[in-house]
Amino acid sequence: MNNKYLNLIQCIFSIILFLLLITVSANSRSRFYELKRSEKIMDTVFTITIYSDLPETAEKAAAKAFSEIKRIESKLDIYNKNSELSKLNKNGTLLSPSRDLFVNIEKSLYYSDLSNGAFDITVQPILDLYKKSFSERNSPPTDEMIIKQLKKVDYKNIKINNNKITIGRGQRLTLGGIAKGYAVEKAVEILKACNIKMALVDAGGNIRALGKKPDGVWNIAIRDPRNKNNYITIIPLENNAVSTSGDYERFFNPDKKFHHIINPKTGYSAIELISATIVADNAFDADAASTTVFVLGKTKGMGLIESLPNVEGLIITKERDICRSSGFKESKQ
Repeated sequence: MNNKYLNLIQCIFSIILFLLLITVSANSRSRFYELKRSEKIMDTVFTITIYSDLPETAEKAAAKAFSEIKRIESKLDIYNKNSELSKLNKNGTLLSPSRDLFVNIEKSLYYSDLSNGAFDITVQPILDLYKKSFSERNSPPTDEMIIKQLKKVDYKNIKINNNKITIGRGQRLTLGGIAKGYAVEKAVEILKACNIKMALVDAGGNIRALGKKPDGVWNIAIRDPRNKNNYITIIPLENNAVSTSGDYERFFNPDKKFHHIINPKTGYSAIELISATIVADNAFDADAASTTVFVLGKTKGMGLIESLPNVEGLIITKERDICRSSGFKESKQ
């Protein structure tokens, strides 16, 4: 048999194999009911996607997961005057805190110690100052104003035990850099308990995968911080999480020099990076780590990523340099 016919046979065989793979993939997907629900909770949009061969089970599981997220919001929402966090901020102390509040503050203090204070949940007075200054004066606060509020920022003034949490005088805590990841992880626990095997929970960029999709891993596009219509890369997820922190998420002025991720050392927004993406085993750690790395900047941030087990990351500097950790995995698609 000459090479011409051999090549033709190989080509036909490849086409048949490709069509068979497509058919198998389509049949695999068609076996499962796809549920996708979104709700605005915790000042962001939570989206839950589930694949199941039992539609009623999927519907009930999603409803229970959203109820869990709302329950957590009722405990940790700084703008709800009846939440535990608001009561702690108002009174300076809280007796018998819920497990939700306790573990969020405990995890926050862990990342504060790990980063030498780059992650600090006592920065709320600075955020309050920014919000007031831009809303009333349409301009940033003065250096003197920032220095005054910066005196209240120190995570070491937070004291916790099993029955009581106490904060320093004039301090106000924010869990904006960690609580969404916690809520995502708790939602996944609910889905597991409901016997869901394939799901994705997305809280505005804090994403956790449960298993795979029917046709393979979950592929998550990481957006370009300066062009929402483009993406930098695609990350494959399977029973792990990804979180991105960026200056484009919430900002006070158009050039994004003043945004919601505060450097606790200076009282100003962290500006060395424009985006920090973390891949970790769970959404709770991914959320906290992405905020921490964003504040630390390129060198210290990448150093932290490389020091943590089962953690990888991608950071983008203000000069648009893209840096990946040594084990960072990207989809071939």
